Amino acid sequence: MNGTLAQIIALTAYGNAYLNNGTIPTDFDSANTTFQFCANVDFREIRKLFFFSKPKEHVIASSPTEWFKYLKVDGCKHLRLYFENSKDQSSTKDHRLAGFVGGGGTWLIEAIYGNYSNFWANRWGVKNQNAADRKIWAVSYRTTAKKQHTNDLQIDNQLIKDKLNQTLTEIAAFAYKHNLQHWGDLFDKAKATLDSSSPSESYYHKDLIPLDNYSLIAKQILFAAGHAWVFGGMGSWNDLGFDNEDDNNIYDELSEQLYLLINMAIIAATNTY
Repeated sequence: MNGTLAQIIALTAYGNAYLNNGTIPTDFDSANTTFQFCANVDFREIRKLFFFSKPKEHVIASSPTEWFKYLKVDGCKHLRLYFENSKDQSSTKDHRLAGFVGGGGTWLIEAIYGNYSNFWANRWGVKNQNAADRKIWAVSYRTTAKKQHTNDLQIDNQLIKDKLNQTLTEIAAFAYKHNLQHWGDLFDKAKATLDSSSPSESYYHKDLIPLDNYSLIAKQILFAAGHAWVFGGMGSWNDLGFDNEDDNNIYDELSEQLYLLINMAIIAATNTY
């Protein structure tokens, strides 16, 4: 999966750990791999200082840990992942644009209170393209909607595991049929993760979630989804094309189905805690 999504997952997962028991790794802000290329990550609310003044962004937390503390004091009960498909997919489907900034639908963090939710969205910008430590990004999360109806998306893990397993089987077979060995092997690796006793072992972001807080099946579908993320730009799975129209149609259908299930698996797993 891309870095922006990985960071949203980590913030949701570790944020829940803090809200539930007040503990997260002391070096979370600096050591978690989802922040490794970020010069700073802050959190902002849009406020009006005076009745007649224009709303402006105000930084309410200058780090993820400060944000967790702010949410707890503010009365937040849980964090949940929320995803919205693009409203118009008539010309290009979400999975085709998932590798580009702002494409592929919208991921939000839902902060659930007693009887309402606030929603947080991220904004990434280049701070220093030539940073020696490669921390080139400045990231801000800000409230996009406040006191909204609570969604608290919950999806059955076993159902998603079964559906993801079937789609990975089908798309791997399609890849091998067309001599796409690399992609077939990648899909098989994702499928094997669904039955692994240590599903995070071979994944880059091993610290994506606090592993002890999640069931084995939740970890299996989450890290399988990570391995199965093939949606990028040039050179990715999205960049393929076939001479036969039927093959192109099957390729598009399987790709769209896989993208849907990956997103559902990420939500299903992360939102179980």
